[in-house]
Amino acid sequence: MENSIPDGAKQMRARLVAGLRASGALHDDRVAAALSLVPRHVFLPETGLEQAYADDAVPTKLDAGGNAISSSSQPAMMALMLEQLDVQPGDRVLEIGAGTGYNAACLACLTGETGRVTTVDIDEDLAAGARQHLAAAGFGQVSVVQGDGGLGWPPDAPYQRIILTVGAWDITPAWMRQLSPGGRLVLPLSLQGVLQYSVAFEHAGDHLASVSILPCGFMRLRGAFAGPQAVVRLGDSSGLVVEAGVRPPGADDLASLLAQPGETAGTGVQITGREVFSGLGLWLAMHEPGGIGRMTDMAPARRRGRFLLTGAHGCATLEPMTVPEGPDVAFEAGTRPFGEQGQEIAGRLAGHIRGWAAAGRPGLAELRVDAYPEESPPPAIPDAVVITKPYTRLVLTWAS
Repeated sequence: MENSIPDGAKQMRARLVAGLRASGALHDDRVAAALSLVPRHVFLPETGLEQAYADDAVPTKLDAGGNAISSSSQPAMMALMLEQLDVQPGDRVLEIGAGTGYNAACLACLTGETGRVTTVDIDEDLAAGARQHLAAAGFGQVSVVQGDGGLGWPPDAPYQRIILTVGAWDITPAWMRQLSPGGRLVLPLSLQGVLQYSVAFEHAGDHLASVSILPCGFMRLRGAFAGPQAVVRLGDSSGLVVEAGVRPPGADDLASLLAQPGETAGTGVQITGREVFSGLGLWLAMHEPGGIGRMTDMAPARRRGRFLLTGAHGCATLEPMTVPEGPDVAFEAGTRPFGEQGQEIAGRLAGHIRGWAAAGRPGLAELRVDAYPEESPPPAIPDAVVITKPYTRLVLTWAS
């Protein structure tokens, strides 16, 4: 297969890997070798080479409302999660969310000839496409099956490694059962509200304990184990997409609320873009009973996301008081109200931001997540936050 790949594609692939190393998204030589070997453009046959080898997610399937429900994930995020997974030669690996098959090919490189990769997708057309792409790229040994990923895939269990490339609301019993002792589970997990974190779990006696946590954003798991969040596209021309979770009955329409903006007010707190997602976002989710939402402007010329607090008759967004110049350049955090109750909600948001700063700006580096099955009640731990899910109890503690 390698000899049939155009030289331009090889050069772009090498440039992508070099860029991932330079940005700090790629550190492991084995993961770098996998990304260097697998031709991403073969898995995106309807995409041009420049787009295929850009460090961007590429939507590959839309629902009836025009919302993307499957994609080829951003290579930087893939690299980080593959490093979290720490696949070893000979491992038996389960992937939930086959998509195009590209990530499964990278997993096959990491397991080697003595390993086995099984990838599951809920849609038969996506599973069929993944099989075709994998065969065309020389990875026909990967097993692609159609099914509800929340059930895992019992025929090939147990697995030394399980990875999800879709966002999960909870850790299903099947994933816990099918993970072998000493194995590792990596998944984009919604801790509270719509925010996701890629958590790498390992067995710790009667529960799973996190070994690393990273901010992330993935399309949601579909099927019987889907979460309650709703994605709303606000009109055909605005370019706004909102993930607001479950709102109160009788709540005002979000589009009408956002048509009633107030003035942005500063909070006096300096913050970087990296801190917004690695620290403040989690703090907001933990301190808001309904969690926190996210509003994303999908227009290419102004693409950006903002945190969103919603109420029955108002909402508020977290806004920079100046244009951010980079992920590590500080700016003052501000809040913008919308609707009748917007000022009240914006005041609450500002209070949370100042509270996070006063608490020492806690972030993901200090966070540990323990996941207890519903039949194993977690121990009482001072200052811990316990999040009750349908199948697990998540216990969040901070080192400081």
